[in-house]
Amino acid sequence: MNQDFTHFFDYLQKEQITIDKAEFEFQIKSHPDYPSLLAISDTLSFFSIDNLATRLGSNQIDLLPERFMALLMEKSGDNELNFVEKKGENYSVTKEKITKLISKQELVDRWAGIVLLAEKKDTEDIIKDNKKNYNRFLPVFVLVTFLTVLFYSNQDLRTNLFFIFPVLGILFSIGALKELFDNKSKIISSFCNITASTSCTEVVGSAKWKIFEIINFSDLSIVFFVSQFLGLFSFILNGNPEVYFSIQKIMLIVAIPVLFLSIYYQKIVEKKWCPICLLISCNIIFEFAYLFVFQKDNISFSFASVILFGFIYLVVLFVWNNLKKLFVKQKELKEELSKSFRFERNYDVFKNSLFAKEKAQLPESPIILGNKESTTKITVISNPYCSHCKGAHEVIETILEKYNDDVQIQVILKADLESETKDSQKLFRSLMKIYQEDGEATFKKALRNWFEIKNTKEWFGLFPTDATSEFDAIFGSQYKWCAENDYNFTPAIFINGYEYPKMYDRKSLQFFVGDLIDEEF
Repeated sequence: MNQDFTHFFDYLQKEQITIDKAEFEFQIKSHPDYPSLLAISDTLSFFSIDNLATRLGSNQIDLLPERFMALLMEKSGDNELNFVEKKGENYSVTKEKITKLISKQELVDRWAGIVLLAEKKDTEDIIKDNKKNYNRFLPVFVLVTFLTVLFYSNQDLRTNLFFIFPVLGILFSIGALKELFDNKSKIISSFCNITASTSCTEVVGSAKWKIFEIINFSDLSIVFFVSQFLGLFSFILNGNPEVYFSIQKIMLIVAIPVLFLSIYYQKIVEKKWCPICLLISCNIIFEFAYLFVFQKDNISFSFASVILFGFIYLVVLFVWNNLKKLFVKQKELKEELSKSFRFERNYDVFKNSLFAKEKAQLPESPIILGNKESTTKITVISNPYCSHCKGAHEVIETILEKYNDDVQIQVILKADLESETKDSQKLFRSLMKIYQEDGEATFKKALRNWFEIKNTKEWFGLFPTDATSEFDAIFGSQYKWCAENDYNFTPAIFINGYEYPKMYDRKSLQFFVGDLIDEEF
């Protein structure tokens, strides 16, 4: 199956399903069956997006909605996932970035019998992230400040317009380094691979000359343009833009041989063209022309001005060199993390670890969430005063949201009431009473609220109960079992009596529930 999800994201967008594309790609690459249809379906479920992957005969195509994902047979003989959309009597079929209009008969001929459907929820939770809002506001603030400084600098239009060239150069340089910056832009990707003889990635990542192991054309371009931008801004503040332009004329004359070297490398050595690299070259040529047409002043600069610009250039070079190392390291770590998650989420490996210990005979608890008749039983031993138990119960709630009808969750509240304070005793008894009298939903709400506030006076005001000692015998027997079996710490999780492997993060449990439901214990 292809590993480009562009057409899949197009399908989600048409269905008005919003998803973090970068996070989706990271999560799906962590799936042990990546890049299969199962991996896509499971990842959608991870994002709480309702979906269905099912087998369907070609005679049932008319029963499908206007848009769907389907496995279709390609000319190579492989079955690939395509985005299919009904267009009148015909069908639009999209794979990666290529769209074709085919007849229903052609669709039937290519039909592989598997479809994937995703559905938008009626209501979506909107979480406001103040940090993200701040990050969106910061670039606007910087731009306004920059334009304000230019306005009050009283420079002529020809001077200020020169900023366009380094800005474009920086943008082009970032585009050329799209792999490093993890840029998923479809426009850039299409432009870089516009023909068979073009590839920005191959040219930029090439190291056929040993000097490119130290510094390459893309590094030079981003340092060159950032230095230009900061240099012009600094010299404007210093009141000497004409000196800056004199320095730039020398710099551009020196840059011309580098341009020819870049073209030679693409044409002769790599035998591939980098369209963005060519745009960068054109940008430098336009700069050269602009300076010698609109900035005709005689070349004049002082030793101090050369030192200033040289300092700016060296600082940018130093910063970029270290930033690039960080970007490369981050990219490598992300790939390694994805591989480790793929191994960690492999169900067969998890199952072997789960069955490594003997099955325990757990005590019964009256608190059961989900489907009481389910044969898939997850037991959680927790304590309201345990800080780590909050995360465990959040995982349990996530599982119940997806598999409420397929699993039963047994909650054991570990408490030695004889050694607890009166408020603590009342809290434990109240939780048990709330479940018994008000049911599962209120119990989950009460426990969730407790983990948020952890204030007995405030909590009792929200959930007043007439708690008595009727449950003390249950608490006593559960605590005794924990002590006899050396379960002194909470939370502890069991799956049908088997202890959840300590090597696994509790958050990973949600990835195995689907397989656990199908497992015969």
